[in-house]
Amino acid sequence: MGNGLLTMNMMSPGALAAEIADNFPAASVVDALSSGVIFSDANGILTFMNRSAEQLLNVFKETVIGKRIDMLPLRTPIYKVMSEECTDSPLEMNICGRVLEVRAFRLFSWDNRLLGSITELFDVTKERLEKRRREEFVAKMTHDLKSPLMVLQGYLQAIQMGMCGSIDSGLKAAFKDMERSSKNLYFMIEDLLDVHRLEMGLVQIKRQSCDIRELLENSCRDRRLEAADQKVSLTLRVSREVPLLDLDAKQLGRVFSNIIGNALKFTPRYGKVAVKAWVRDDCLHVSVKDTGIGIHDNDIPFVFDKYFRSEQAAGFKGSGLGLALSKEIVEAHGGSIHVSSSVGKGSEFTVIVPLYVDPQEMF
Repeated sequence: MGNGLLTMNMMSPGALAAEIADNFPAASVVDALSSGVIFSDANGILTFMNRSAEQLLNVFKETVIGKRIDMLPLRTPIYKVMSEECTDSPLEMNICGRVLEVRAFRLFSWDNRLLGSITELFDVTKERLEKRRREEFVAKMTHDLKSPLMVLQGYLQAIQMGMCGSIDSGLKAAFKDMERSSKNLYFMIEDLLDVHRLEMGLVQIKRQSCDIRELLENSCRDRRLEAADQKVSLTLRVSREVPLLDLDAKQLGRVFSNIIGNALKFTPRYGKVAVKAWVRDDCLHVSVKDTGIGIHDNDIPFVFDKYFRSEQAAGFKGSGLGLALSKEIVEAHGGSIHVSSSVGKGSEFTVIVPLYVDPQEMF
């Protein structure tokens, strides 16, 4: 359709309108499209409307063709759609019981003369309904999973505090293991919910002034006991050049905690995990390098996929959601995350985030 219109760019807007309305060879093809198509000339006069547009907007084209947009009947779907400025980004509207995605773009001649505008209408009602059902399903499932888990954790804490009477010393270790397992299950449910929220665009990045050194120190501090138990060296080095940044400390903290936790999990006793942060090319770089089991070359392209588990990870606990969630969070900051690895020698995960962000892009 676009190519056919552009071949007529030598015509005047009036002649072009007549050609589209009466003799345009592709008119029958456009009329058969499931998406709605409306053309208005450079003067804002509607000159073409296909059958799908008529149906989606509940209008007969004979009643609107030849009219200026500002002369269309007010409070009607056709006026609501055509009066919106949606050339920069698509808009969603509730029209006649449907959810329509409306897009528009301008057509110019070879000498940059405006020929008119094409408005496209897509019925996304089914997609939005399915999206809402998925959101409701995930919300219900996570609630149903978390509620009994919270009750279980409450009883475990009460028992360990002696509120249910004294417990045998031999059972204390068992209760600790039960508490740790319940916490791990809780975090897995949270990860599942957050991955869904990020994919659906339901999680907003709340940027505030953030001290990266403090953020990384806290992430390492939370893991030092684990590192000591495994006799793994955990070190942190932050360049003095790293400034305060506008970031979501809570979300990025989850990223760093997850990557450091993975490094410790897959690093054998007496191994090393080194965390470094520096600035290069107007970007913050944070790397977590370990001397662990490594990742096979064939698996590297898939490590950030949901639920993916490499063969090297067999026998290690995990949901396969942590890295997928980390990738979503980093990309929501306008950054990227990369991995390099060698089987038997270790892995290095690097997070790269821009130092400066356009204020209009900040949430």
